[in-house]
Amino acid sequence: MTTLVKAAAAELKDIIERVERIAAERKEMGDEITAIFAEAKASGFDVKTIRTIIKRRKYDPAEIAEAESIFDTYLVALGMATAAPLYEQVRGMSVDPLARYDVIDALQLLIPSNGEIIARVGGAPMRLWRDETGQAHAETYVAPAAPATEKKGRALK
Repeated sequence: MTTLVKAAAAELKDIIERVERIAAERKEMGDEITAIFAEAKASGFDVKTIRTIIKRRKYDPAEIAEAESIFDTYLVALGMATAAPLYEQVRGMSVDPLARYDVIDALQLLIPSNGEIIARVGGAPMRLWRDETGQAHAETYVAPAAPATEKKGRALK
């Protein structure tokens, strides 16, 4: 064998051994995670819910809120849930003036991160916005004043 072939074989062997070592470490970590979930179950916690929480913590709060809103709408459409989606809440405003606050709460779920919605919801326009931390806010909307135009003409000379 030439020196070049021996070097390539040694490099290949090194790569394979590294992958095998990492695979063994991954199996050990998987066993540790399984033991932690068994401990949680023994303490009375619901392991399925814990796994869901762990998955959800990887996402932005606005993404989670949007997905939940869509999910809830689908459940209502299939008759699997009784909670009213946004369009039902808007319709309820004609009967109950206090339903306006339910609509505002529902709209807050739809706001993207660092985004805003300006809507007239049964009264004064509302500015619904989400800050960079994912926290939703609602406030009465005040339209910005029109910029002053520069006057032109003889009277100004």
